[in-house]
Amino acid sequence: MKKWHWMGAAGVAALGLVGVAYAATLNPSQIGASCPAGSVGNYHFVNNQTGGVQTAGQIAAQWSSGDSCTSTAYSVLSNTQHFRCIAAGALTSAATNLPGKLVLSDFSCSDVKPPCEGDKCEPPPVCDPKTQICK
Repeated sequence: MKKWHWMGAAGVAALGLVGVAYAATLNPSQIGASCPAGSVGNYHFVNNQTGGVQTAGQIAAQWSSGDSCTSTAYSVLSNTQHFRCIAAGALTSAATNLPGKLVLSDFSCSDVKPPCEGDKCEPPPVCDPKTQICK
């Protein structure tokens, strides 16, 4: 099983974080989001309505390929936190340890797979559409 870790994520298996209760789960209509076979998805999740939690939360997500992601929020706003995960396959679950409403904000697909060494893989660089031209 590949585990993708993004933005200082803890090295633990998705949805199996010991001692962390998951509060916000992904809207069921967003389960199954995927990229074509042979490509990798860059998934952007947003947890809205966190009630003003200012500590960066964590997300845990899993895909049908066996890929999993645990990640710490890369952006913490007054009532919203943002997360990124890189994975192949269809999204099967996602949850955060925060109150609120978790949504898959957007995702993009790439035919370029990250270079892997054994069971450690580095995700491709993320394109910031506010400062870069994304292809």
